[in-house]
Amino acid sequence: NGGVDDDERDGTSDENNKRNSKGGILLCTDVAARGLDVPDIQWTVQFDAPVDPSQYIHRVGRSARAGRTGSSLIFLSPKEESFVDFLRMRKVPIDEIGGGERCSPSISVVEKAAVNQESSAIYGGNDEADKDNESGDENDGKIVIPNILTKIRNMVLNDRDLLEKGTKAYTSYIRAYKEHKMHFIFRFASLDLGVLATSFSLLRLPKMPELKDKVGKLNFKSAGPEVDIHAIKFKDKVREKARQKRLAAELAQGGKNAKQIKAEQRTAAKLQREKERRQTEIQKGRNPNKKRGKQARIFDEWDELAKEERLHKKLKRGKITKDEFNTLMYGDKGNKQTGDDIDSDIDT
Repeated sequence: NGGVDDDERDGTSDENNKRNSKGGILLCTDVAARGLDVPDIQWTVQFDAPVDPSQYIHRVGRSARAGRTGSSLIFLSPKEESFVDFLRMRKVPIDEIGGGERCSPSISVVEKAAVNQESSAIYGGNDEADKDNESGDENDGKIVIPNILTKIRNMVLNDRDLLEKGTKAYTSYIRAYKEHKMHFIFRFASLDLGVLATSFSLLRLPKMPELKDKVGKLNFKSAGPEVDIHAIKFKDKVREKARQKRLAAELAQGGKNAKQIKAEQRTAAKLQREKERRQTEIQKGRNPNKKRGKQARIFDEWDELAKEERLHKKLKRGKITKDEFNTLMYGDKGNKQTGDDIDSDIDT
């Protein structure tokens, strides 16, 4: 990408060529479309059409160099297919992939995969469903799409770096699409922002002008209130420590955003306790949906207060840390009851 100087880029390219003598994949921006000589490229794959149509020739020109043959593939949505006619007018031959080669399964298989995905826990995964999807359906010869969305979202839930990168990529993509030089073909109004957010594995939509009037109207299923987004940590301990420091300062100042963070944390903690209560009821052989009597609820509240008092005394005497107190009091997510203003909550 453009953030790497020429010497470092050339050194990295040479090192990768040595390591991947049997082949490999290079993910790159348009910086690699010109002036970078990588030998023996057989395929160039364009996930999106270039913002500047003149870059298309440079992109596909990475293969078939010095008299060799090569192939190129570009992904276009049905509403972007006019780009093919535009290229043909520019004397650039391009054809739809043949029936013998399939980049995607049939619609019926896509629907089947979607049903399997919905049947699994939204953010919990379903190993059996995953195995079924990955193995395919041998009876009808169709290929089933692997259920990867749940897996990717679980990765995002366990690493704030992925959460922030996904949000930044989403906002960057939208703004680049709006600034497309061929806006008469790549119309922003035709872009499905909800499906796009799902493809970036977002947990919630970011606050940005382009989404201001679309809240609740997009085809997007956000993470529920039981998911405390502010509690997602960086795997990098240094970055996480800096984040916690910024958060402490923000919460100390108060304000609208601090109140919102605290409210979301309380809601997530409450729902987590309810989930644990239901699991306990099931383990005891009780019906978790049965409404408990007033006296039973009072006993539960007394037990909760007694537990909190015991743990608070231990904390005061220095027998446990604050993180241990939160974990014992609120569960696994108890020591995550803080978070900063992530990209999905700031005006971008």
